Amino acid sequence: MELDRTIALLQREQWEKEEKEAGQRERDPYDPKKRITYTLEELIQGIRSGKQYLYTLKLEFEPMEILKGSFRIPFIRDFYDVVENEPDSLLLVSSRRKTSMSVSHAAGRKKGQPMKEWVELSMDTFRKLKLHAELDHTGTAGPAEYFCYGMPTSEGQTYNLTFRYPKGDQVFAGSLICMKEEKDGMGLLLEALIHVTAEMNQEEGEG
Repeated sequence: MELDRTIALLQREQWEKEEKEAGQRERDPYDPKKRITYTLEELIQGIRSGKQYLYTLKLEFEPMEILKGSFRIPFIRDFYDVVENEPDSLLLVSSRRKTSMSVSHAAGRKKGQPMKEWVELSMDTFRKLKLHAELDHTGTAGPAEYFCYGMPTSEGQTYNLTFRYPKGDQVFAGSLICMKEEKDGMGLLLEALIHVTAEMNQEEGEG
């Protein structure tokens, strides 16, 4: 009797799993994240223009001066529920979108080791802290250098982008984070933000 009950429960679990998978297959063709793909250049152009759709989410951007006016970023309007623009640091958080951005600087410091060493040292530091980061890729945007990596957290797998930007006798450092399942959408947008941030500050420095 108990064996029959166990078999019946297993069969029911299998049927429910199959129904769920079938329902997902039916929904996939209508899921904008399955139908729409973006390129980095496309998102860079959108941020430059001040408006960009990310799937069904309409985003608007405006220049924002931070760190006592020494640095500029493209700020996403009506997106963040935490905006802490302090003299020596910036913190932006969207709890709903599970996305954040932070920027700070250290006066009197210049860009240190070459990019490869910087990335390796950062990843080694994560390992020593028992943070299981997995490097995804590295990139440059004018004077800016950055690397992208995944990391498990209590909230799930995150997708992280860390950049550094040397300007005068300072180095500006930033971190942008979203959930790893949003890598091809929000994650790519965050990478585009780094590129536009680099352009904004390079132009300012040259002027």
